[in-house]
Amino acid sequence: MGSVSDYADREIARLALKADLSRTFARSRLARSIWNRHLRQRLTWAANDPPIPQSAVRLYERPGCPVGLVIDGRWERGLGNWDLSYPATILLSTGKIAATPGCMAEGLEEL
Repeated sequence: MGSVSDYADREIARLALKADLSRTFARSRLARSIWNRHLRQRLTWAANDPPIPQSAVRLYERPGCPVGLVIDGRWERGLGNWDLSYPATILLSTGKIAATPGCMAEGLEEL
């Protein structure tokens, strides 16, 4: 069983990862363009939509198990989150944009 400090350490690591991915997003004109297109297709800047992507994922079946931010895909209003069983576009921590066929076809997990 993990201790409280183990949990806190994991949460701090997750926050640092998301902060790094947010910086990568801010530097990527293409990623911002894809994200803005996604928001326009939803026809709203709804109050529950974050101004920047916040869903981090890990691609387990790819070399190095890269992490990234979901910047486009199928948004489930009822869940208020991405349905990762469908194809998604992901901004990797390297700054590259990747497409995934979804978690049913590729090892993909939200962090």
